[in-house]
Amino acid sequence: MLQRRTAVSKSSSLKQTASSNGKQPNGNSRRRKKQRPNSIALRAAIFVVSFILATLIIVANHLFGTNAINGASANINKKSDLLKFYLRKKVNANVPDDATDPAAEERAKQREARYHSLYRPKFDQNQLGYDIFNCPSTPPDHYPMAWTTVEVLSNWMPHDVTTIAPAYREIYQGLCVFDYTTQYDAALNYRKAELPFIIRNDPNVISTARRWEDDTEYLHDALGDETLFRTERSPINEFMWYRLRGKGMPRGYVKPPNDEINMSYGEWLERALAKDAMALQDEDLSAKVSAMKKRRMQLVTDNKKQDDSLENDDHDRDNSTEEEKLKNWYYFRLTTSLRHATKDPSPEKFAYDELPFLDPRKRSESQFYIVDPSEERGINCRFGMRGVISANHFDMSRNFIMIFGGERRYILGHPNQCKNMALHPIGHPSLRHSKVDWNNPLEWDENPEFKQALVNEVVLHAGDALYLPTAYFHYIVNLSLNYQCNARSGTTHENAKHIRECGFNMG
Repeated sequence: MLQRRTAVSKSSSLKQTASSNGKQPNGNSRRRKKQRPNSIALRAAIFVVSFILATLIIVANHLFGTNAINGASANINKKSDLLKFYLRKKVNANVPDDATDPAAEERAKQREARYHSLYRPKFDQNQLGYDIFNCPSTPPDHYPMAWTTVEVLSNWMPHDVTTIAPAYREIYQGLCVFDYTTQYDAALNYRKAELPFIIRNDPNVISTARRWEDDTEYLHDALGDETLFRTERSPINEFMWYRLRGKGMPRGYVKPPNDEINMSYGEWLERALAKDAMALQDEDLSAKVSAMKKRRMQLVTDNKKQDDSLENDDHDRDNSTEEEKLKNWYYFRLTTSLRHATKDPSPEKFAYDELPFLDPRKRSESQFYIVDPSEERGINCRFGMRGVISANHFDMSRNFIMIFGGERRYILGHPNQCKNMALHPIGHPSLRHSKVDWNNPLEWDENPEFKQALVNEVVLHAGDALYLPTAYFHYIVNLSLNYQCNARSGTTHENAKHIRECGFNMG
């Protein structure tokens, strides 16, 4: 939950006492007084000052948005944030368009080449029966191809996240990849059939991905160092969702070690870059992390000098030591809704401005991704650090998942595999989630049905959008620092039978 202080504006009204026809209230005409030189100078000065103020307001609205002046305090934690906000908006306004920036275009090409060299589909058209990059307009009967969990996981264990060229990974990919500009209609057929697929090369999605991925300071400038966001924390890299209700816990239940704290985006970014620097042995990145830490510590010192109450304001903050924080894993969250999207400036409005293709109000841009606008549930962003894993589970709604920087591995399963997924049942704090450690073959043996579950996998990178129909299983591995946002829009029931057969209610 964001912590806000909303500024209160005061207004006053002026009362007109003189009539508009140039007469005094008693009906007598006013005598025009002779203008004095100093009076003329004063009026001229007032006119000049008014003109300058009006010009400044117009310029400010142009740079920061038409509502920037009136709404600037909507998400400000401290007075000092107000100036920082305006500076951040000015920086963002001056970011060159990647379509006209040759250097940015070249960096994007290098990232694309790196991605394709590291992650390669293992099977071709002859083995799958279809070409994943040129899929038929009508989905094949056996689509998507799937393999046993043992085959997929043994080929690439989940904890093994760092791949450095010339090494590469062979992906058990069965999902089609459509080009938004040339294969839109075919992709639409798969969406209408409620089948998973990837779509890429949407100019709007790519534009956002270029901004977010090309410079780590872009989001840093927008989200800042002082606003606090709900962030998941764990001493281990595997995150298990849970919800504790009342005292009726299952016998022997042990709560997962992950919890939630408040953290600024700036500190999360520092932690995520540190994981990348360590894994890649990147000295330049390590130097950047050190500079960010120094800046953060100075900011904490300055804030305490300005406001002594901060020393006791530790509710839900991460009170771990610096050494503990280096070992911890963090999953940053930015959750938005249309209700808060009109507050300017705010992280919520920033998200909707940056992601118009997930905004149900902008149908020309979002009609492909927001399938049922009446059932939209906001935008949910999860920024991951290298190595973070989200346990296998299914959700009760269709979902479009987009990546705007970095890479994520998704292992997917059809709802008809529900009985094989070794799920926690209804009543358990982690219902709908697999109880099996996917990185531990010993636990596979303890749950023999899990070894028979059929799955496939994809590695998503910046600009990719994954359509995930209702109740599809997904296991998530963060392969690097990455930015992921998704939007849900309605529930379908074509697979309700499979979900009910393994003990869950589905309308």
